[in-house]
Amino acid sequence: MAIRVEEITCKSALTGSGSYYRLNPYGGCEHACAYCYATYLARWRGQSGPWGSWVQVKTNIPRVLERELARKQGIQVSLSTACDAYQPVEEKYRITRQCLSVLALAAQRDDGPRVTLLTKSDRILHDLDVLGAFPPGRLQVGFSVTTHDDETAAIIEPGASAPSRRLAALAELSAAGMRAGLFISPVLPYVTERDLPELFDRAEEAGCRFVGFDLLNYLDRHVGEKLREAYEHLGPEALERLEEARHSAGYEPAVRRMIAGAMRGRAFDDMK
Repeated sequence: MAIRVEEITCKSALTGSGSYYRLNPYGGCEHACAYCYATYLARWRGQSGPWGSWVQVKTNIPRVLERELARKQGIQVSLSTACDAYQPVEEKYRITRQCLSVLALAAQRDDGPRVTLLTKSDRILHDLDVLGAFPPGRLQVGFSVTTHDDETAAIIEPGASAPSRRLAALAELSAAGMRAGLFISPVLPYVTERDLPELFDRAEEAGCRFVGFDLLNYLDRHVGEKLREAYEHLGPEALERLEEARHSAGYEPAVRRMIAGAMRGRAFDDMK
């Protein structure tokens, strides 16, 4: 699929209030994950193409971020929540790298920001030097995964780095002394349920420090049809489990029990 790239400027970099803010260097995302609920942003941003076919590059966001951070103290910044900071377009524009440089400098202050960075890409390894500039305790990196299986991921997360590469990147960051872990986002019926124990085994081998979870946000208008199409490629058993989970009032409690069981005996911290 050809990706349409548009350079834009932004009026603000941080969205949120109080002590918690979100930072998205790009609009749209090339990863085109079948379960992504951020697809609703397409209409809001005036886009008619399918999710994953367009990206807006916020060319001035590092400068805007620098101005905004000068006025804020003791905040938490999550990067990214509606795109992937290390999607392929980052290789050309390096907007995420510039934003991280601004954040790392601000984090040197006693009242500087604490940063959580989420990604599905091993492109983050290009920025080990910038990540290493954060003071201890000011940065955590979460690799978003749903499965350890590369073939399954290629169906549901077609534009993202293979899970094996994400786990390898996690190991490299952990070996460099950084706080790195997994964000199981989202917990997918059948897929994550089947793969969670082995995923945890591989995460422990990689030096995973923490694990966080997010349940599936099954919004029919934006997610349902696209996710069902992906599940059709996984087979009838997977599709049946998806539909069962969608209509079962007991699904969420069952998932939470499954997670608790899978976490038992593991040495992971909670995601901060």
